[in-house]
Amino acid sequence: MSGNHINKKLLISLSLVALMVFGIVGTAYAAEFPKGETIPASQTIDDDVFLSGENVVVDGTVNGILFATGKTVTVNGTVNGDAFLAGETIVVSDTAVITGNLFTGAAEITVNGTVEGSVFGGSSAMNLENSAKIARNMFYGGFSLETAENSSIGRDLYVGAYQGLLSGMVERNLNADVAALQLNGSVAGDAVVNMGEVSEGDRPSEWMNYNPYISKYVETVLEPGLYIADGASIGGKVTFTSSVDETSQLGEIAAGPVIYQTPVPSVVEQDGSPYSGNVHPFQRGYQTNFVWGTAFSVVQSLIRLFALGALALWLLKKPFMKLVNAAYQEPVKSMGWGFVLIAVGILAAFIVPLVFIMIGVVVGFFSLGGLLPFWFGLVGAAMMLAFLLFFFAVFTASKIIASYMFGKWLMKVVFKQAEEKVWLNLLVGVFLFVLIRAIPVLGWLAGLAATLIGAGAFWLAWSNRKTAA
Repeated sequence: MSGNHINKKLLISLSLVALMVFGIVGTAYAAEFPKGETIPASQTIDDDVFLSGENVVVDGTVNGILFATGKTVTVNGTVNGDAFLAGETIVVSDTAVITGNLFTGAAEITVNGTVEGSVFGGSSAMNLENSAKIARNMFYGGFSLETAENSSIGRDLYVGAYQGLLSGMVERNLNADVAALQLNGSVAGDAVVNMGEVSEGDRPSEWMNYNPYISKYVETVLEPGLYIADGASIGGKVTFTSSVDETSQLGEIAAGPVIYQTPVPSVVEQDGSPYSGNVHPFQRGYQTNFVWGTAFSVVQSLIRLFALGALALWLLKKPFMKLVNAAYQEPVKSMGWGFVLIAVGILAAFIVPLVFIMIGVVVGFFSLGGLLPFWFGLVGAAMMLAFLLFFFAVFTASKIIASYMFGKWLMKVVFKQAEEKVWLNLLVGVFLFVLIRAIPVLGWLAGLAATLIGAGAFWLAWSNRKTAA
């Protein structure tokens, strides 16, 4: 794939996270954490719902936003709101109805139900089966997208992937940036297809085995190129970019004109001098794996930070809000104290173990070894636990505190929400933080700032407590 191809796919992957943020701004309620992994068919929850487990199943009705994570997540019931689903395998069955948008990231995604909003998906494989009805748009970034014959997308389809096997109906326009495209269905409007450089020597099977997330979930892997079936149709014009001219095939199925253009050659350094040429298939596979790895890392961080933040709000809301408010009121001061706290902590990590060992030698000498098991066992374990808690607070909890603080500021100052809605603050803050962290250089700076501000919040909150006392 060309450099532009990779950049577009990376942009789509990152854009999915941004869309997940702005798609929910303005809607927030209280939240419910049901016991177990299942919402039975007889149950109706008039609230936002957070579910997590090994095998999560939603058979009932959720009148609010659904957040579900697990090894497998299956939705058979009705969600009157948006659905955020993440895991290894996601299934939206033929009985499922989602009245809002569907945001999902997994290794394998299957949609066979009705989504009355738009779908934003990232995965190794995503399948729209025969009963799948998407009322608005679909945005997909990953390796393989397959749509069945009777599936339908009510508006536009945007794909950034290695391959697309499209047998269903796209009611408006198609925008595909792929290496392989199989078109068996219909596109009612225009189609923009960018296939980049296509070489006869390309064999994706040579490098696909390097990524188990692809080989495990993708059954059919096409060789790079365009494949058009007899029943395929495009109702408007086609803009086609590839190193291979396929205008004759496209002209037979398109009602409008076919515009063919060649891709910009990739520039590769070889022996100190640039030359234009194709990228080796293995390099292409490495680039695809890199894009998928980046998207997977973004989703993984998003789930981890949001889950930890949700637990903090649920179990430790009062102390968590004290930390957030301390950082929110004095962010610059919090950053300064964060630097001091981290510096002292790292220094202590070197000095304290040495002092601990020296004291242990003295204790062993005077007790003739009798107290050594107590000292190196119980006291040593307590010291190790203290260090683990310190590093967790500084390098993980700090990011959650800073993310919430940023989300609170954004909703209050930018979106002018008078009433503070804690779940929305957390969700928006974490999404934006993870999105920014994926950007080179800027992401590192954002992570450093979040760590310093969040770490300093612990000191400020403790100082404020002493002052109040």
